[in-house]
Amino acid sequence: MSLVDDLIENLVERNAVDINGTFTIALVDGGIRLRGTVHSAVRDERKKKVILKVDVPVDAQVSVGEMVIPLPQIK
Repeated sequence: MSLVDDLIENLVERNAVDINGTFTIALVDGGIRLRGTVHSAVRDERKKKVILKVDVPVDAQVSVGEMVIPLPQIK
């Protein structure tokens, strides 16, 4: 195996990720808006130690273009 393969394998086997947070989803004109915060921590399972802790603010808006839905003729 290469050095990169060994590194990735060790990271995946030894570490665990905890993710939690809160989100607000709102309907806006033409789409949705997502706001909130994600709290994440990467833990080393062998040493029982947190090696990375991140708090990420989220503010995103997704817009959808105009949609036309054809309806069948009603007779």
